[in-house]
Amino acid sequence: MYEKMLHGRRILYFRYAPPVTNLDDISARDTLPNDENDPGYMWSVYYYWWAFLRLSKAYKECCENDGTGDLADVYTYFGDVRDDDFMRWWTKGGHPQASKYRMHTGRRIFSHGIRFPIREINDPLLEKEQNADRVVLSIPVDGDLSRLTAEFQRLMRPVVEEHIRTHGEKKGEALFEVVSKNPSLKSLHKILTARQTEKDNPELTRLQLAEKLGITERVVGDVAAYNALTRLLKKAEVLIRNVERGRFPDFTDYKDGELQELPRALRRKPAKRTERIVVIEDGEELSLF
Repeated sequence: MYEKMLHGRRILYFRYAPPVTNLDDISARDTLPNDENDPGYMWSVYYYWWAFLRLSKAYKECCENDGTGDLADVYTYFGDVRDDDFMRWWTKGGHPQASKYRMHTGRRIFSHGIRFPIREINDPLLEKEQNADRVVLSIPVDGDLSRLTAEFQRLMRPVVEEHIRTHGEKKGEALFEVVSKNPSLKSLHKILTARQTEKDNPELTRLQLAEKLGITERVVGDVAAYNALTRLLKKAEVLIRNVERGRFPDFTDYKDGELQELPRALRRKPAKRTERIVVIEDGEELSLF
């Protein structure tokens, strides 16, 4: 798991590496970028999810129609992605501040949850977290760290186990999960570049496009270059079709009527018989977690 610290030292968890910022230590990342000179936001599979969704004609039409149409469910979470500022979408989301969906930012929909850090009793932020599940401990700081750690585990294990029995164990599943176990950013970048270049240069033939992409320099013969480009564009087509369904990077070419597992955000929730009323004070913002 990767961690990303927010304001107030709250921590978001991600199964795959989130975009790199100037505050990040990249030495522990096991996700290789397409190029080490790429900007930090491109060092993440979540950037390519956003980039391929932007290539969808159907999703673009959904954005132009204020989130209505066949992809309205996806729009609820991803919002308008027509702006080319990925980091703005990642931190602020694709919905205006007045929208009831404004809490769905990029980092929230891909996160596996949020937790509050351990704080000292005199930390002023502790008072703001009184509604969080917490216990207050008094820990001597002059002891051996390994012994303190072992004692802490013995003390907290029954407390945590009792909380799980009472409230259930939280499932660490993001609203939208990366479906590949080991996504290659180099491969995704190559496919994205091919599709974007084709879109930007509709007047070019396939062979001219292959030459522009440098494919003719890597393979021998026009037929080989044509076939190599066709494979890339076919993969792009499948990726775009599946990202419209909330799945990425999914290279499976599903047939009509063939079902694939939906992400948690798009699964139909069973109807509840009881009505729950949540009272929100003026100015209070709904939290996703």
